[in-house]
Amino acid sequence: MAAPELQEAHQQRLGGDYDNAIPAYRQLIELDGACAEAWWGLAMCLMNIGEFDEALEAFEKSLEISPENLKFLLDLGKLQTMLGMFDEAKPVFEKIVALDGSAREADEARNQLRYY
Repeated sequence: MAAPELQEAHQQRLGGDYDNAIPAYRQLIELDGACAEAWWGLAMCLMNIGEFDEALEAFEKSLEISPENLKFLLDLGKLQTMLGMFDEAKPVFEKIVALDGSAREADEARNQLRYY
């Protein structure tokens, strides 16, 4: 995987430059479809531009590759919650806590679970 290109795509995303970040992530995925971080970055961009169905698919792909990544799980659960997909989000948050109860992501997941 081309680490500088991935970092550049992340910087574009963080700067709100989705018009450049999305094609950059897609190109990285084309080169290495098993790059979970590129799928996650793409999902974050798609979520931020309101392409929620595509974002959900990209999050799912990132988690197929890296099923125990707490960051990916947390962001998926947050999107599901935002979309009213509470039955889907709750087990995601529970999984985060079960995987690593001391992680920062677990604290956020526990906060989310208080609404259930």
